[in-house]
Amino acid sequence: MRKDTPMRGIILKKIQLPKLIDDLIKRHKVYAPIEKDGITCYDEIRSSSQVTPNFQSKLSSKDVLFPKCEILFSYQLKGKDIKLEDPQPKEETTVLMGIPPCEARAFTRIDKAFSGDFEDSSYLRRRENTIIIGKACEHPQQTCFCTSVGDGPFGKEGVDLLLQDLGSRYLLEAVSAKGEKLIKELHDYDNATHEDLQDAQQIANAAKESIKTQLMLQGIEEKLKTMFDDPIWNTIYLKCAGCGVCTYLCPTCYCFDIVDEASGSKGKRVRVWDSCQFSLFTLQGSGENPRPTGKARMRQRIMHKFEYFPKNFDTLACVGCGRCIRECPVNLDIRNILKMISIK
Repeated sequence: MRKDTPMRGIILKKIQLPKLIDDLIKRHKVYAPIEKDGITCYDEIRSSSQVTPNFQSKLSSKDVLFPKCEILFSYQLKGKDIKLEDPQPKEETTVLMGIPPCEARAFTRIDKAFSGDFEDSSYLRRRENTIIIGKACEHPQQTCFCTSVGDGPFGKEGVDLLLQDLGSRYLLEAVSAKGEKLIKELHDYDNATHEDLQDAQQIANAAKESIKTQLMLQGIEEKLKTMFDDPIWNTIYLKCAGCGVCTYLCPTCYCFDIVDEASGSKGKRVRVWDSCQFSLFTLQGSGENPRPTGKARMRQRIMHKFEYFPKNFDTLACVGCGRCIRECPVNLDIRNILKMISIK
């Protein structure tokens, strides 16, 4: 039974993790990484047995809150009248479980883009109704560089709870008020002790030290302001195939297109993911395209993440997850691009 001590987190035996997940499924809609059509991705689960080992996923969790394809509204014409239907999501709590800290941090970037003077109500409703359980990275991959962009493999920005593997047991630590509320729903687990939290900190320090990539990004925003016409862009883009994999896998990219679909008296407006790396992304109805070349599109991607976004929101639009490095079909490494910029 749980001890009567102040609650910051709970301790699970390794064999108790499936029970915890199944307990959550009974109370909430739960998304976690599963294998689907031969690819690991985040989807709704019905049983803990569906979850991939170590919560590893090839695709990011971005589309749980920002779907690849989303109906914004539909309409129907009846004579001179127009009936609009807003597909409001159900007001139910969703648990997004097992995302790495870098992805949780990425949601805080999308939050900034989709709020402010012009709010994206669809995204913000999902965000408000979602509890994020992060999974700490005890063994970061070689492509990870989260420590270079102000985070770490045990980072807690954007998570409500953080699941940490302590070797013989798990620590589920509450980070936010949402996280504390969810922990109170769970039973048959002991509260974490001070020693448990100390063990977690030691493992976190070791994981952080294992990340070898150390990029010097301080002041990169100011440097890029002077590099729009720099010859460096003439060579950086040459390797790029323009496939858009980097942006579709990136947890912080949020470019989209709007499509109107109509049939007879009915129609709908649909939002779909898009990419600044596609040649049609900035093509205007007049035929003018302000970014007609691969050079211009590659420059836009780097400038947006490391100059424009920081200028608007005072933070980088990159969390160092390394997905764009791991999955690029031509092995274009953003770390090398950033190193080239830093020594200019």
